[in-house]
This record gives sequence, C-alpha cells and structure tokens, in this order.
Amino acid sequence: MSRHLPAIAALLALIPAASHASEARGESTPLPAKGCVEVSGTALSAIAEGPAYAAAEIKCGAKLSLVLRRQTGMNGNLPVWTVLDQVTISKPSPRHELLQPAYCSSSRFPDVAIFALGRMVEQPDGSYRSENVVKAWRFDIRRERLAGIPVDGVICALDGVD
Repeated sequence: MSRHLPAIAALLALIPAASHASEARGESTPLPAKGCVEVSGTALSAIAEGPAYAAAEIKCGAKLSLVLRRQTGMNGNLPVWTVLDQVTISKPSPRHELLQPAYCSSSRFPDVAIFALGRMVEQPDGSYRSENVVKAWRFDIRRERLAGIPVDGVICALDGVD
C-alpha cells in the first residue's frame, strides 16, 4: 500500500480545495490534437482580483505536455479556460512523474508554483521526498507562461500517513 501513496496524493491534489472538481475542469479550448487526454490538473493561485489559472498534464500518444490555462469567462456555472503556454515533457524513465506544486518548492523561487519532473521515494519515516529531479518549471504569472528553472534547490515532499 505505501508504494501507492504518491499516486494517491497526486490524485488528491487534483481536487480543488474551494470548489468541485467538475467546476475546475469547466470548458477549455480544444486539446492539441484528436486522441489527446488530460492526465492530471491543478489549480494555481491567482493574483488578488485577477483571473484564475490552472495547469494540466496532457497526453497525446507517447507525448506529454504541461499546459498553462487562464480562466477567460463562464459558461453557466462552469469556467471557460484558454491555453496560454505549453511545454513538452520527456520522461527519462517510467518511474519519473510530473510532481505538482502542492508538494514542490524552490529555494530560488520561494513564492511561486513549481512543477518538477522526478521521482518520489519513500523515506524511513514513511514520508516521501523527490529524487532525481531532472527538470523544473515555475509559473510566471506576470508573463503568463511556464518558465524552466534550474533543478538545484527544487524539493518535493509529502508527509507520511499516520
């Protein structure tokens, strides 16, 4: 069971704290191509009184992308999202995964959402910590884009379950 905790934690991170998951999904501009599916998604904090932002991991065949979206309107009770930026993700091994901002931070960019490509490894105390982080991105809210950052100083962690 403990080896499945990172996957469970990642799924829980997809549920927005202040709204229903169906509201977070809403309506979006079309995916990049037919046959593409949204693997995961997360809400990102927005500037006070500014638009809402979200990121999604999109799979098109063997290709993975991290897509940044901004809320551009409403369709009834559901938000309408527009794609702002996209980066291609190349996993060096099947064990590498996209690590979400809920678990990641950077000493160089302490106050922004950080995505990382790495592996979560169980520690002796039952917690999980990132290992072998090979890429990282920050959400640049001023430019509304995803910016690559150095991986040194990036750490992703998840407390153990009691």
